[in-house]
Amino acid sequence: MVTLSLAGWTVSLESEDVALEELLVRACSAFRTDEPARAHVRVLRPAVSRPSPDVRSLPETRPVPGGGLRVEGEDYVADIAPEGRSATVTGEGRFPVDTVLKVMLAGELARRGGLLVHGVAVEHLGRAALWTGPSGAGKSTLAGLWARSGGTVLTDELVAVWPEAEGWRAAGTPWNVGLPREASLRAVGLLGWDTASRWEPVGAGEVARVLLLNALLPEASAAGRRHLMGTASRLLAEVETARLVFARDASAADVVRAALERGTR
Repeated sequence: MVTLSLAGWTVSLESEDVALEELLVRACSAFRTDEPARAHVRVLRPAVSRPSPDVRSLPETRPVPGGGLRVEGEDYVADIAPEGRSATVTGEGRFPVDTVLKVMLAGELARRGGLLVHGVAVEHLGRAALWTGPSGAGKSTLAGLWARSGGTVLTDELVAVWPEAEGWRAAGTPWNVGLPREASLRAVGLLGWDTASRWEPVGAGEVARVLLLNALLPEASAAGRRHLMGTASRLLAEVETARLVFARDASAADVVRAALERGTR
């Protein structure tokens, strides 16, 4: 069994497949913790093995009687208890476990008034900036430029954000590049390409349209969508919204560093 700490949420993982558990330990080693787990995920082998698809569709998440969630994919099924206290995953390989952890973490953040966002977040002087957008927008390129400049990439895949007493926090997650660190979230924005790097103010509405398409919705219901829209509106009203237009060189990191050193509202 291994226990992980994700954005302050602790969850233990237990699998019938020893090799899978060892894989999860290696993949998430930086996020391991000795703190007590607040949630538990048990992974079971299916009675009949189903081949993994070459191309996966988005998982189907739906409420079940009693307040829990069922998550289904082509080769797995999972049941998540109310409030994300526990889950049982029946499937093989790491993908089903990662999927359920993402849904559970998104649910935990929702209960805090936060979001799990597909994007890249970088840190400087304890301050973070988050950029979101579709594949090809430049998130991974920016993460690489920032890392090569000596900066800290919190994550380049899924960013956990939530409100605190004074502002918002952003934290890394273990998917793709990610660190078990958090920082004060000072800006949320979009990316663009040009031959010269610059930081441009952008209206919250323009950022919201992209953010809403890139936030993980833990429950596909009217209540879940209302939460998503309300949380995004609050977030973008309380942090700076901007567009980073950047060249594929060190100037991109210089512009971000300067913006975070200025501080934002």
